[in-house]
Amino acid sequence: MHYLLVVFIGAFLLFQVQPLIAKLILPYFGGGAAVWTACMLFFQAFLLAGYGYSHALSRIKSVKHQVMLHVILLFISVITLPIGLSEQALLSTYDDSPLLNILYQLMLSVGLPYFVLSSTGPLVQNWYASNHQGKAPYFLYSWSNVASLIALLSFPFVIEPQLSASIQLTVWSVLYGLYVLAFMVISISTYRNHLISSIELTQNLAGVGIENGVAQIDVHTHSFTLTNAFSWVALSSLGVIFLVATTNAITQNVAPIPFLWILPLCLYLLSFIICFHSNRWYIRWYWLVLFVLSSIIAIFLYFIGSQFDLITQVILYSFVLLTACMVCHGELAKTKPAPRYLTHFYLLIALGGFLGSLFVAFIATNVFQQFLEFPLAFIGLLLLLTMVYWRENLSTKYIIAMSLSAVLCASLFSVLLSRYQQNDIFQQRNFYGILTVKDVDVAGKTERRLVDGTTSHGTQYLDESLQQIPLSYYRKGTGGAIAIELMQKTKQTGINVGFVGLGAGALAAYGEKEDHFSFFELNPAVIDAAQRYFTFLAHSKAQIEVIKGDARISIAKNRAQLVNKPFDVLVLDAFSGDSIPQHLLTVEALKLYQQVVSEQGIIAIHISNSHLNLLPLMKGLADKVQLELVYFHTAGKRAESHDTDWVWLTQNNNLIDNPVVKLQSTRVKLSSIEQIVWTDDHSHLMSLLK
Repeated sequence: MHYLLVVFIGAFLLFQVQPLIAKLILPYFGGGAAVWTACMLFFQAFLLAGYGYSHALSRIKSVKHQVMLHVILLFISVITLPIGLSEQALLSTYDDSPLLNILYQLMLSVGLPYFVLSSTGPLVQNWYASNHQGKAPYFLYSWSNVASLIALLSFPFVIEPQLSASIQLTVWSVLYGLYVLAFMVISISTYRNHLISSIELTQNLAGVGIENGVAQIDVHTHSFTLTNAFSWVALSSLGVIFLVATTNAITQNVAPIPFLWILPLCLYLLSFIICFHSNRWYIRWYWLVLFVLSSIIAIFLYFIGSQFDLITQVILYSFVLLTACMVCHGELAKTKPAPRYLTHFYLLIALGGFLGSLFVAFIATNVFQQFLEFPLAFIGLLLLLTMVYWRENLSTKYIIAMSLSAVLCASLFSVLLSRYQQNDIFQQRNFYGILTVKDVDVAGKTERRLVDGTTSHGTQYLDESLQQIPLSYYRKGTGGAIAIELMQKTKQTGINVGFVGLGAGALAAYGEKEDHFSFFELNPAVIDAAQRYFTFLAHSKAQIEVIKGDARISIAKNRAQLVNKPFDVLVLDAFSGDSIPQHLLTVEALKLYQQVVSEQGIIAIHISNSHLNLLPLMKGLADKVQLELVYFHTAGKRAESHDTDWVWLTQNNNLIDNPVVKLQSTRVKLSSIEQIVWTDDHSHLMSLLK
């Protein structure tokens, strides 16, 4: 019972802490999808380290010495509790490489406990076998998978909505303490009853499996060769690439909420469980047919996925991910080695997982200008299967089918990519996403667009006589434009305006002489594109200042200076695609903005979004910080124009009663809108889904 308890709690804590700590660290690094990718790299690296540690520990002949070493490690890990983030350390290292900073912060906050937890499964199974001769320990692996799924599914539906972040950290730390105590109990039991050395144990248990509750000898094994080792690493690596790339694809235009992290991870884990539970579950021809179909779907999703609604996207991406992982893990299970190499096999799988995560988080970001790892992974697996089947002398029909499918998918992708990029004049990918500048012809005029992900964040006519006319979400008559123009008319001298998010700099076109416009922008690629490919900043009559870095952090650092010279208008438009940086829309953030905005000023928030209804959040925040809310919905007048939604938060009754505001604002029954309030300690994005 103690062994089961340790394995269950250990697996639960291992997978519970992943979304918990990732969500906590998210605001400090821009709130984008790449934060989860970086976290996955950390998790895979420490999982590999934990497997390596268990493997090395099991090679020690004396179980007594194994127990003593691990107990020392358990004691040391307890000293690091409670887990949590050091805000001072985060702020001090913020300007360096985001990826390296995230890995560093995760190591500080949860590194040692996570390392200990990652070693639990193989180590406890090894010790259980030493105390229970003749009993297969693999039922513990099954229960650990159950615990992992419970942890993943409970977080977005139970833990996150009900508990604040601080309480989650406390509960997790307490459970970890109980886990350590339970581990001490089985350590004492193992210490007293060690009967055989780890080498003898490995030999005696070789080949034992569980099927339908009965211990059996698995005769479906392959030899351990360098060629086989390469295929194991490659298959496991591709499985993780599918996982991370699919998660990126789903979340690049929606905020990276834990549910959209967890669903792909559950599918990945489920495919692993199914394939390694029994050879009967993976029917090769059936899953290969589905995989070829999903490869074609994946290529089309790469180009037109954002045109579907959120539910359709999630269903399609889930289908292609599940089929891809089933093939990867099914082929792994079919080619597992002779029993005496089992620990080597799992180490190679862990190594492949780490390499796959490293490829997406580091190599692809610096080599590819788009999320090419997503479609290329499907083509790559088809080519790998062709080589594997040829080497294993399988039926010719499998080899021909995989090779032809690879050629088909590669050709289809090449043709669609050339058309998709034909209007691109600039493209850059970095930690924060993909930024593209496109020239498109619309109604006889050429427009230049700044596209973040798949969402336009600024449009400008190329005709010099029309260049200073703001378009799209920033055109005249929209909430942001009205706020600036009315404040200019109200004040006799120039106005001071802050912009959270630069985009193409379109709102700079509203600047007048003596105005001072400050743009806060996190992504250096956006600054570069706005200055090189658009003229809004250069031709603005206002004095323009561009400040690199997260707006909330920058404002907090310069609070004293800004209080002395407050903003008349503060515009929040810092979305990446349709993704919402949650840390900019909390009660604490609004209170910070109030300190640097004049008493009669306006906080104008752009809330246009394809997937989220932000109005309940705006109403909740407005009431919480005691500001009036004014809502502007501006319908597109042309086929190519966007419907646009803005909200004002202000206590300037004169502006609220202004005839222009009365005419342009949209009347809504605010009392009927459900109020939602976010704080730094608690936010739940799923409540805003349309």
